Amino acid sequence: MFCLPVGKFLAPPLAVVKLVNTIRSRGLTHRQFRDFLQSVQSEYSDVLYYTKVRWLSAGCVFERVWQLKDDIVSFFHEKQCSAECEMLEDTEWLSDFAFFTDLFCHMNNLNVKMQGKNQFIDDIWVHLKAFKLKLNLFAGQLRSTCLISRG
Repeated sequence: MFCLPVGKFLAPPLAVVKLVNTIRSRGLTHRQFRDFLQSVQSEYSDVLYYTKVRWLSAGCVFERVWQLKDDIVSFFHEKQCSAECEMLEDTEWLSDFAFFTDLFCHMNNLNVKMQGKNQFIDDIWVHLKAFKLKLNLFAGQLRSTCLISRG
């Protein structure tokens, strides 16, 4: 990710938000999608709605889309609107999307750990330091992956 241009770096989050809004913003499409999930006996009954106000909800939204990606593809193919979800069939894009899903889930976990009663600054500091170490580990892994792929 760190070896990508900014436009490509932001592509997965923006595409997922657009995809979710495509499903959720049209009443008929949203009902059809929920009915489709029920008919295929999916573990989930709906895709979560993304809002800019609750930006930390992005991790939950991304995780749900990741878990429903095959059902979403099937749904749009059935509706003959495969252009809406073509990125979910692109392995390179899916790799970037998986990275963002992981990153946002880790950010959500950090946020939850820092909330609540009886949280002292030293506890919060430990959580922040651990998160920073995770980010450094991710950055190192990404750098080595980028160097390997550039060959």
